[in-house]
Amino acid sequence: MNSRLIATHFLMALLLTSCAGGPSGPTQAEKEAAAARFASETAAAKAAAEEAGTIHIGVAGPMTGDFEAYGNDMRRGAELAVADINAAGGVLGRELVLEVADDHCGIEDADAAARELVSRGVVFVDGHFCSGSSIRGSKIYARADVLQITPSSTNSLLTDTAKQDKVTTLLRVVGRDDMQGDFAAEWLATAYAGQPIAVVSDNSLYGKGIAARLLAKLKEKGIRPVIDGQFTQGQTSYATLVEALKKSGASVLYVAAYHDDIGRIAWALRVAKLPIELVGPDVLNNPEFWSFSQSKGNGVRFSDFAPAIERPEAAEVVARFRAQGIEPTNYTLNAYAAVRVFAAAAEATKGTDAKTIADYLRQNSVKTILGEISWDEKGDLRESNYIWYVWQDGLIMRK
Repeated sequence: MNSRLIATHFLMALLLTSCAGGPSGPTQAEKEAAAARFASETAAAKAAAEEAGTIHIGVAGPMTGDFEAYGNDMRRGAELAVADINAAGGVLGRELVLEVADDHCGIEDADAAARELVSRGVVFVDGHFCSGSSIRGSKIYARADVLQITPSSTNSLLTDTAKQDKVTTLLRVVGRDDMQGDFAAEWLATAYAGQPIAVVSDNSLYGKGIAARLLAKLKEKGIRPVIDGQFTQGQTSYATLVEALKKSGASVLYVAAYHDDIGRIAWALRVAKLPIELVGPDVLNNPEFWSFSQSKGNGVRFSDFAPAIERPEAAEVVARFRAQGIEPTNYTLNAYAAVRVFAAAAEATKGTDAKTIADYLRQNSVKTILGEISWDEKGDLRESNYIWYVWQDGLIMRK
């Protein structure tokens, strides 16, 4: 869900970057002096925390504003993890102290939140929620040698950009958007073996990323779609697509796009009485889809994360949340798991150095309430936990 916010946030980041360092920008000497001050202040903050016999960690997300429910989910998860770890003796014999920062799911606010946490001497950040905020924060955390594990940012650009920028201190405990392409390809190859498959995507980073991964996986399996194309977002008519599908004889159509376009395509297919199964990604987990389909979205299938509360490894933690009157979400449990991952890796490496811990995690798996998880060289999970859902009479059902 939060991945759509990347479009605006990342554009803003690019605009801000393009304006920096112009004729009136800082000189190289001024940049170097600022970097030196930042490094010195960061080291002093960490030293102060260590002298106090504590380890400061942070959680960053939208603690107020339109998305505050998600930020509070993250905060609750991090708080319980810290309480559990401290009750068991802390990390490296030191008590964890949780610092909370509000980024409002923004770009400049993410900068401010990241700098605030760094100034408090944190060595690890559980966050951010929105992908744009995570990208922005990751640059600051990397400079400050602070480990970052996001429990919710799914946009593929997050770790792709980090690799490009040689940021190695960023990981996630949530799958990336385009992993849905692998998941869908496996299902399509089995459910529609030998039958014509069509794949279309919009011109968004989100849609193109999922489609590219799906098509690559189908190609590995020797499957060539009868239609492989793109369309412009926000069309009022999909008559051209409908006509192409009629001619192709496709049995199933995968649409890598947003819920509004998929809703309109569902309506067009039903009006044309084409018996084609329509499949899409997690953005269809949105009540607005039904409206865009004009109540003709029955049978539309989509992938999304399996509820973490159903994992047997999470049962005890889920029970304790419910005893407090809290129904934990995936964000709550992911945030809990992220803190546990940091603690386990710090113990294993006998320290809190971000690069050392990140290297360790890329080479080792960790048992968590989300199961045993491991990471690739980008810091992405090696395996996703997607399942199928279907729209039926305006409701979302497990498939």
